Amino acid sequence: MFKKRIRLNTSKLSVVLYGALIGFLTGIVVSVFRWTIEKLLQFVQALYVDISHGNITVIFFLMIANFIGFLIVAWMLNKEANISGSGIPQVEGLLLGELKINWWSTLWRKFISGILAIGSGLMLGREGPSIQLGASIGQGVASYKHLSHNQSKGLIASGAAAGLSAAFNAPLAGVMFVLEEVYHSISPFVWVGALTGA
Repeated sequence: MFKKRIRLNTSKLSVVLYGALIGFLTGIVVSVFRWTIEKLLQFVQALYVDISHGNITVIFFLMIANFIGFLIVAWMLNKEANISGSGIPQVEGLLLGELKINWWSTLWRKFISGILAIGSGLMLGREGPSIQLGASIGQGVASYKHLSHNQSKGLIASGAAAGLSAAFNAPLAGVMFVLEEVYHSISPFVWVGALTGA
């Protein structure tokens, strides 16, 4: 009697497990990011309602708070230039190997500066920062596991997809965005990782 060997493709299984881990962590971070922005926006809008009712002293409070927020964001930009803008070009540069980005520095600085900038009422969207937050988490998991650049690309793309899907509650849109706009090619490993993360 011959025993039939069952071979398990661990590389594909690891992509699914990493994608699930990155999706879980990104979901937590982006959810806290969204919630904090919403609460801060409600607070700022309530202050503007107070101003419209004749409470002029609130104007000075808003001016001072916005100036302090501006100084904090400017200091963070000075320390980590890769948190500027939406963050999507930085993710693309990271995937192409053209940028070397410190994932932890980018993650916490983008988180705080995004909350301060968007929560204060500036005309910014949350999708770009959410994509960069997710990509930073994917890069962090890849660096923790000491993966090569080619292996890391799938985890970064998975984090970017998870970030966009958490920002808008749209997992398929997150996957399609990563495949069309960020990764620019279709790879089974990237597809499976991005889909699992999202």
